Amino acid sequence: MVTVMVGSASHPVSDRLYGAFLEDINMSVDGGLNANVVNNYSFDGVYLKHRSMRAHGTDRWRTQVDSLRFWQFHGVSATSYGTETRGEHGQRIETSCPALPLHPNSRYVRVTLPAGRRGANIENLGYNGGGKHAGECAIAISQGHRYDFSVYVRPVAGVVTLAVSVVNASGAALTDCVELSCGGPGDADASSASTVAARACDTDDTAHSNGWVRLTCTLSGMASGLGKLHIGLVPGNGHLGDCGYAGGGADAGEQRADGARAGRDGMHADGVRADGVRADGHHAGRVATAPTAVSIAAPSISQSAAQSAAQLAAPAALSDTVIDLDCVSLMDADTWGAGDPKWRYGRFRRDLVEAIAALKPAFLRFPGGCITEGVTPGNEYRWKDTVGALYARRQQYNMWAFRMPDGSSYSQSYQIGLYEYFCLCEDLGAKPLPTLFAGMTCQSPYRDPQSIPVNSEYFRDVVIQDYLDLIEFANGDPDTSQWARVRRDMGHPAPFGLDMIGIGNENYGEGYMERFDAIAKAIHECYPSILCVMSAGLFPYHLSMRRAWNHARDIAAGRGEMLLACDPPLAGSRVIVDEHSYHTPEWFASQARRYDGYPRDSAGVMVGEYSANGYLAGRKQDNAHANTWASALGEAAFLTGCERNSDVVRMTSYAPLLARVPGKGWMQNLIEFDARTVMPTLNAEVEQLFATHIGPMAYECELGDAGHTRAGKAAAGRLFASATGDESTRFIKLVNTGGDRIDVTLDISFGLRSLGARSRRDSCRLRVVRLCAAPEARNVLGAEGVSHRAVERREDTFAMAGPPVRFALGLPAYSVTMVTVTL
Repeated sequence: MVTVMVGSASHPVSDRLYGAFLEDINMSVDGGLNANVVNNYSFDGVYLKHRSMRAHGTDRWRTQVDSLRFWQFHGVSATSYGTETRGEHGQRIETSCPALPLHPNSRYVRVTLPAGRRGANIENLGYNGGGKHAGECAIAISQGHRYDFSVYVRPVAGVVTLAVSVVNASGAALTDCVELSCGGPGDADASSASTVAARACDTDDTAHSNGWVRLTCTLSGMASGLGKLHIGLVPGNGHLGDCGYAGGGADAGEQRADGARAGRDGMHADGVRADGVRADGHHAGRVATAPTAVSIAAPSISQSAAQSAAQLAAPAALSDTVIDLDCVSLMDADTWGAGDPKWRYGRFRRDLVEAIAALKPAFLRFPGGCITEGVTPGNEYRWKDTVGALYARRQQYNMWAFRMPDGSSYSQSYQIGLYEYFCLCEDLGAKPLPTLFAGMTCQSPYRDPQSIPVNSEYFRDVVIQDYLDLIEFANGDPDTSQWARVRRDMGHPAPFGLDMIGIGNENYGEGYMERFDAIAKAIHECYPSILCVMSAGLFPYHLSMRRAWNHARDIAAGRGEMLLACDPPLAGSRVIVDEHSYHTPEWFASQARRYDGYPRDSAGVMVGEYSANGYLAGRKQDNAHANTWASALGEAAFLTGCERNSDVVRMTSYAPLLARVPGKGWMQNLIEFDARTVMPTLNAEVEQLFATHIGPMAYECELGDAGHTRAGKAAAGRLFASATGDESTRFIKLVNTGGDRIDVTLDISFGLRSLGARSRRDSCRLRVVRLCAAPEARNVLGAEGVSHRAVERREDTFAMAGPPVRFALGLPAYSVTMVTVTL
C-alpha cells in the first residue's frame, strides 16, 4: 500500500499550462483544417524539388513550379499564366501574360475548348495523400449536406457554361449539378481592361477589374461517399443535363495534372508549357455578364453516357471557346464560424476545430515549427504573404514535402494565414503565440542552415520589422496603423490582444542569442510588456540547452538591457525558454522530476513541443509503434511533474497536433483524421483529461510510506502524482506505468478556509475516472473512416464523510486515474 498525501497549497498554477501547437505538417492545414477541399485551388502550384540527401544545402532544396498539378483536363487544352513565377531558389521571375491575373501573386489557368467539342471537363480529386492513393477520390460528401462552390472566371472568347458537381470514381453523382453561365455579347480587348495593380495586401474579396467575376453556387449532397470535383464545360448557354460527365477518355486534347504526376516537367499534351511561355493568340475577351445558376438533378451513368454521345455528335461551333479560371473553392457549408463576418477569407473544417476545442487549450502556438525557419533561405514563413484577400497571398512550398511519398507534393496555399490563426485563438479562448523567423534557417540535420547578418540592413528592415509590424497587425489602432487597418479591413476592427511572441524555432548557438537579443530589444523599445520566448534548440538534454539557459538567467538577473518584459502576462516570468522533447516513454517518465531543481527566477519554461515517440532514441517510426498507450502513459507521468512545478513550467504543448490519414509525415500525433472522420489518439485522451481538470493552485503531493518490501518500493517507482485545485476542489492525477495493480491510500487535507466554505455539509463528493489499456494498444483510423478506440474508460461517483478525506483506491496496471474531490 502506497500513501499519497495531498497537503497545503504550494504555488499558483500557470493559467496557460496546457496549450496547443499548430503547424502545417501531416497535411494539418492544407488538406485538413482548411475547409477548401480543392488541391492546388488557385493554379499556383509551388512545390519542393527535393534532391538526394547526399547533395549539399541549396542543391538539395529547390523550388518547383507546377501550376496545374492535381488537376485533370479532359477534352480541353490548359495553360498556366501570370505576371510572375518562381525560380529554383524561390526568386521572382517575370513571365508573359495575355491578360492580367487577379493579383501579381496569383497565376491562373486559361482553358480552351476546341470548336465543336462537347463533354469536356476538368476535375480535382482533393487531398488524397499521394503515393499509392494518388489516383483516389478524396472529397467527402454526406447525403443532405450543403456544399459551397466558388470560382473566379474571365470569359475570353465565346460564352461558356460551367456544370459543377461532385462525382465518385465511377462517375456516379454524389451531389446535384449546378450550371453557371457567364459571358455575353460585345467583344473587348483584354489588354484594354483596367490595369490598376492591387495593393500588396489586397483585402477586397471581389476582383471586377480586368474582366474577372466571382461565381458562386451551393451543391446538395445526394449520396454519401468519396468523390472528385467535376466541372463540365460547354460553349453557350445550353443545359448539359448530365453536367457533361464524360469520364476522361482518350481525346486528343486530354491532359493530366493529377497525383500520378503526368507532365511534371511543365509540358502538357499539346506542347503548351505550364509557365505560359507561349501565348496562344487568344487576346479577345468578353465582358462578363451577371452569372446564372440552374440546379439539375444528375441522372444515372447510363443516361450520362447516352447524352454525352449525343453531345459529341452536335454541330461544331464556329470558333474555340476560351475561359480563364482561378481560386476554385469547394467546402462544406457548415464551416467553423459560418455566418460570422470575421470569417470572410480562409475557413476551417468544423469537426477539426471542435476536436481542438475539446482539449481546452489556453494558448495556441503557430505557424511552426520548422516551417517558421524554412529549410533554406527564402523558404521561411513570411506572415505578410499570408494576409489579405486569398488571391493576394503568395504561396510557398512546404518543407515537410520531403516526407511525402513523392518528396514534393505539399504546398502552403496560405488560405489559412496569420489572420485566420488569430481568429481561431479568439474563438477557442486561447492566447495567441505566433513564432516568427529569427534570421536563421532550420538548424536540424540535413537542412541548409544559413543566417542573415545581424548588422545587415535586411535584418533590421525585414526580419525585425516583421515582428514590429505583426504586433501592430494584432494590436494596433486602425486609425493610426497601416497593418491594423489591414486587420480591420479583413473583418476584425478590435485588437487580438497579443501579449507574447516566439523568436525563432529550435534555433541555438551564439549566433541565435545575438539575434534574439537584437529582436527582443527592438520589441521592448516599442512594446515593453510583450513576453518573448527564446528557443533552447532541438535536443532535450541539459548540456545542449546550457547556452540558452545561461543566457536566459543572465537576462533574468538584469544583465540584458531591454530584454525583459515589463509587467509580463505570466506573473514572475519575464522571459520564457522553449524546450523541445521527442524521446521514449521511459525517458519521459524519468523526467517527471526534471523541473524540481530549476531556479525560481524570472526565466520560465515552455515545453513547446513534446512527444514520447522514441525519435531521438532511434525507435522505429511507423504506425504500429505510434501513439501507443505506453507512449501516453510516459507523457502523463511527465505532465504530473509539470503540474507540480507549474510555478516555473508555464506552458506545454504536444507536437504535432494534427495528421491526415493517409498523408502523415510524422507517425505519432495528437489528433488524426481522414476526409470524413476525426479520431483523437490515446495521447489526446490523456491530454484532454489533464487539461480539463486543472485548478488555479498547486498543492503539495507526496508519496508516503510504501512499506519496506521490494514490491512496495517498486510500486512507488512506477507511481506518479500531482494535485491542483482551489479552496473547495482538488484534482489528483495518478499514473501507474507498470504492469501490476498498485493499491494506494489517498490522504487529502483541506485548510480552515476550505472548511468554512463547506456550507455546513458533512460530506464530500468524489469522482474517479480511470483510463486503462494494454501498452501496445492504439486508436485506429482507417482511410475509409473505420475507427477503433482502444482505451477502457470507467467513471465512478460517490459521497463520503469529510474532510479530511482518506480512502483506499486501486490503480489498475498501465492506467491513468483522475480523482476529483469536491466539498
